[in-house]
Amino acid sequence: MQSHVNVQNETDEFVMEHLISYEKVPVLVHELLSIECWRVKVYPHLVDLDFCEKSTMTAYMVMYHEATVISLLEAILYHKESVEATEDSSMDLADYCFRQIGYLNSMPPYDEDDDAPQTTKAMLDATGQEQLEEQTKKMPFEIATKAVSIMRYLVENCTALPLSCLTRMLNTNDLPCAMVPLITDSPWERTKEGKLQKYTEGEWLEVPMSDRFKLTKPTGQVWLALYTLLMDDECRRKYQWSTFNKNELLRLRGFFNDVVVDQIPMLTEMRRMLEELSLMEPPAPEASVVLEQVPEIMEHLIKVNAGKWLKIAEYQKRKVFCPSEKVMQEQAKRLAETYDFDMLESILPDDPKCGVATCGEPATFRCSKCKCTWYCRRQCQVEDWKKHKPMCKMMCQAAKPANDDGDSSAIVATGGE
Repeated sequence: MQSHVNVQNETDEFVMEHLISYEKVPVLVHELLSIECWRVKVYPHLVDLDFCEKSTMTAYMVMYHEATVISLLEAILYHKESVEATEDSSMDLADYCFRQIGYLNSMPPYDEDDDAPQTTKAMLDATGQEQLEEQTKKMPFEIATKAVSIMRYLVENCTALPLSCLTRMLNTNDLPCAMVPLITDSPWERTKEGKLQKYTEGEWLEVPMSDRFKLTKPTGQVWLALYTLLMDDECRRKYQWSTFNKNELLRLRGFFNDVVVDQIPMLTEMRRMLEELSLMEPPAPEASVVLEQVPEIMEHLIKVNAGKWLKIAEYQKRKVFCPSEKVMQEQAKRLAETYDFDMLESILPDDPKCGVATCGEPATFRCSKCKCTWYCRRQCQVEDWKKHKPMCKMMCQAAKPANDDGDSSAIVATGGE
């Protein structure tokens, strides 16, 4: 969270600097691959064992850990020094992102029924596994979208990668061809109830037809990655052309227009290059001997745990996902302490403002019950109490009985209760 605040406000990115200094970027990549391995190899066995029949909290946090790690990597890998800090793990990271691009390319067509809200009865009757699937159904798409951004950062800083990493991306995985469907059949656009929607800043927003050619951030990332892959001298030298990839890349010609080129002017050069490519025959591949470096993290995880996936699932169901009520309460307490208000407020870029809409002055006091709403003085808190009371009761209901005497809750200074 601190890393994203630094990026958003263009302040000193000390989180990124610490991760580089203490050589933690490869650790993050290893963590990302570990969770993917668990999700692919262990999770199906846990589903068969009905591992979240009591509570989905722990299972959700494990699933969300992958989104957390890739979000942090997306924030820091914008800089070349961070890409350099990945070292040999960059090849595993590139392969991970390529698999996420494959997921986006294989998504089924959008069905409006998928977004239909669940009825109250269906929610009450849902099993633990069904609840978990409902809670995490949008997560793979969000993770894959972040992976596209990371892939663009890796491509743009290809000179900082190991020698064989770029060759693997270009020829073994044929990344340029894999990215073409992200333009021709964009997963970040859909039609709902006859209206165009685009995926923008983590949510689907309706777009007027006059803005249908306006690029969203994910689509822009794909165009920029394709530009580097096709126009960079090092990439052009290593890419092995064939009739198939030539025809596949020529599909992009129908998606150039003046509006797109105005937003990314450098695409003019790429457009000209594709026109020239259409008149040329792909050169014959050169015979050469290449010592190829292969990804190690995922291969090592699979090799070490081969044949043990079911035993791991049984152990985790017994020790982690179906603990006693006491253990679940301890887990909830740890999460609450991790994300307590004082910690969150310490990383906010701006000082809190008074909760009264007509005031907006810098605030130094907050409601002592919910600890969410801030005020600049007691007069504002008293005036706002009638509106704030119902919300305050709902937020405090799980912690202690609501105050029904009609008196306003006390306000406390930030220095202490």
